[in-house]
Amino acid sequence: MKKLLPLLLAGALLLGVSACGGSGSNATPAPAASSPAGGETDYSSMKVGVLLPGSPTDGGYCQQGADGVRAIEAKYGCQISIIDSVTTAEDARAEAENMAAEGYTAVFGQGGQFAEYFREVAQDYPDTWFITNGGAVTGDNQFPMCMSTEEGGYVCGVLAAKLSESGTLGTIVSGDYPSFTKPSVGYSVGAKSVNPDATIKFAVLSASNSNESYETLKNQIQSGADVFFPNADEGNNGAVKAVSEADGVYSFGVFGDYISGAPDKVLGNMMVDAPGAYVAAFDAIVSGEATGDIMFLGMKDGIISFQWNEDLKATLPEDAVSAVEQTIEDIKAGKIDIPNEYDIGETGIDMYFN
Repeated sequence: MKKLLPLLLAGALLLGVSACGGSGSNATPAPAASSPAGGETDYSSMKVGVLLPGSPTDGGYCQQGADGVRAIEAKYGCQISIIDSVTTAEDARAEAENMAAEGYTAVFGQGGQFAEYFREVAQDYPDTWFITNGGAVTGDNQFPMCMSTEEGGYVCGVLAAKLSESGTLGTIVSGDYPSFTKPSVGYSVGAKSVNPDATIKFAVLSASNSNESYETLKNQIQSGADVFFPNADEGNNGAVKAVSEADGVYSFGVFGDYISGAPDKVLGNMMVDAPGAYVAAFDAIVSGEATGDIMFLGMKDGIISFQWNEDLKATLPEDAVSAVEQTIEDIKAGKIDIPNEYDIGETGIDMYFN
């Protein structure tokens, strides 16, 4: 069972993952489901909905939300609804209220912007859980779910600093809000845990564009960076292409498998199991463990992971490989403190890059 941690502080609207649930009372079990003759609980009468800001087939963020509720459906057999292209506060509140009025057990919002949209509706429908993928609004029947992607970035930063010949690393992002930049912050913090004097070059792209990613990475290579952490959605392909064309430089795959595209250049992938996070939240709610606090899910929960390029791993110094493995174990054990989006929302990102 995934543990729900207390709300540390309020923050700006953020992105993360979502969950699904039952009663509106704090830590109260979900409405009882009927038991079939075999004695197993029947969840088929429960309804779960998700509101997406874009298309459920975008191959990225919105599809993660759609796949999340499908994973819940696959495990529990409950009914699901997927509402796409919800971009205004008025539409979000209306759709959420319609679902709640129809007796939905939970309504997800795929994006921190839904946190404020749900706040008023949640107060009027205490028997429905409202869960957002990120955000900072909590309540008796509302909470955000937070995937700790900064942990994966930290692991990559440790390996990057171990391998860098120049002491200069690079990272790009296609958005500048804290929950988007936190993996890159983790990358910087991890690298500086190995080499406090490391230089971390950082750039925010104007869009998730492969051409811009390619040119930005080329500029960072020309300025001396030799290991890269591109977090730019579809722009990652352009970043990996730039690395593949240069000698003596390496990259990580971020939120996807990029090893096959550049097997001699991609050291490993930082992966996230978004559907698994949705299921974890549903598990917490139906078991009565949901408390209305921020739900953090990371490496210890199996939601964030590092996937080696096994061929390249075999060529790396033993101390670099062992450092990565030990870092992963230390993160799972809670021995390493890495800034999350709520921390970054308070401090900003300037202190992490140079």
